[in-house]
Amino acid sequence: MQLKGTQTEQNLWNAFAGESQTRNKYTYYSQKAEAEGFIEAAKLFRSSAAHEEEHAKALLSFLNGIKDTKANLRDAIQGEIYESHTLYKEYERVALAEGLEDIAVFFKKLSEAEEQHEHAFKGLLKRILEENK
Repeated sequence: MQLKGTQTEQNLWNAFAGESQTRNKYTYYSQKAEAEGFIEAAKLFRSSAAHEEEHAKALLSFLNGIKDTKANLRDAIQGEIYESHTLYKEYERVALAEGLEDIAVFFKKLSEAEEQHEHAFKGLLKRILEENK
């Protein structure tokens, strides 16, 4: 059976997003626990974050989301374009409309950072393609 377009495909993407977010959260929790002197908690958060990363990788594998480096660079470029030119600009607009200027400024900075990532990925892809003619 084809995965594309199924509820299972959507479930895999949702699970991937959840595992990825949890991994990051646990990493930050680990850093905070360590700073507060809770070494055992820091270790548990770190090891759990590593498990969450493995779960996310397995989910992405089901989605055939890990390809060759050139394809991965192209995917990264598209993601950065969307984030920098669409997503964060819209979030900035909404935050401004809601009077949340500090958050709007943050979204603007995120947009600019993602645009830098876009250019870096494009530059690297161009070099790889030129070197492998």
